[in-house]
Amino acid sequence: MHKTSSPLSWRNSRNHYKLAGNIDLKGIIESFTIVRNAPKGFERQTPYVLALILLSNGMKVVSQIVDSDKIEIGMKVEPCIRRIYVDGNSGLINYGTKFRVTK
Repeated sequence: MHKTSSPLSWRNSRNHYKLAGNIDLKGIIESFTIVRNAPKGFERQTPYVLALILLSNGMKVVSQIVDSDKIEIGMKVEPCIRRIYVDGNSGLINYGTKFRVTK
């Protein structure tokens, strides 16, 4: 029996380049807060914005808003891939989906 490695399986999948999931998914900020006193491990990122986002498919998510100095309720946002944290000084860099303001 031939076994396939996980990385090879991923490279051969149809969703190989869809890292952000459905990249056509947009959203609107319904509410937000500015985090100034972050939990352990995220102190260096303060201040940062967390928002309640109503997605175009009707779902709601809470996510960090990046790349914008001015945030307002009703602003349109889209998903983007950003670094979440680094595992140790020479460890893995963990990426995830955050949102950025669109025009």
